[in-house]
Amino acid sequence: MHDLFHELWHSLTHTDKGILKLIKDLFIHPKKVYFGYFSGKRKTYFSPVTFFLITATILLLIGNKIYDYEDYVRSANNPNGFNEMGRFVFEMTKFKTLILLPFQVLLTWFFYHKRFNLAKIIVFFLYFHGLIFVIQILLSPIYFIFILKKELLDNFVSIISYILLFWHLNSIFGLKKWKTYLINFFVLNLFYILNYLITFYLIYGEGLFEQTNTKNIFGFIIELYKI
Repeated sequence: MHDLFHELWHSLTHTDKGILKLIKDLFIHPKKVYFGYFSGKRKTYFSPVTFFLITATILLLIGNKIYDYEDYVRSANNPNGFNEMGRFVFEMTKFKTLILLPFQVLLTWFFYHKRFNLAKIIVFFLYFHGLIFVIQILLSPIYFIFILKKELLDNFVSIISYILLFWHLNSIFGLKKWKTYLINFFVLNLFYILNYLITFYLIYGEGLFEQTNTKNIFGFIIELYKI
């Protein structure tokens, strides 16, 4: 933790390769960040591994506080209003990104291994997930203000995440051809399915299909898109 906070402070005060510069460029010029790092300009930007770890750690800390506040608000109006299911889901799925990450990397590598090696694709997803964590961190004050609308806000973040991922996939792996756009759209849908499949499995385990009233993986996918 000492090294992590030391690196965070250094990143905030180091203007040439600071975390704030990285976040700004990932928002505005993602292609510049990824291809700059791929080409060997690694001193220009903050480490993707450290960026991922710092943002994930901050988000986990804030996530617990959000559920604490939600319980406080609900209990003030209704003694039986604790959101224990919501907290349970958070506790069960807070490391979901670490499980999802290898699948995302391997799927993307499968389609683009002729142009990008595995290491570059890992860097891409570490930076991207760190960016999504930053968005969730920046939106955390809104969660506190509209705490009873938390589910709606979660859905909004999910939509933003998929739009950004499609943009970043096309910026890096696209060749401005309709074929690559279709591949990226297909990959994005696979990520969508994997995301919810892992989420529901972490919550329900082998009772996944029973709890979702589906008979198999195909039924689960159909039900997922209905939602």
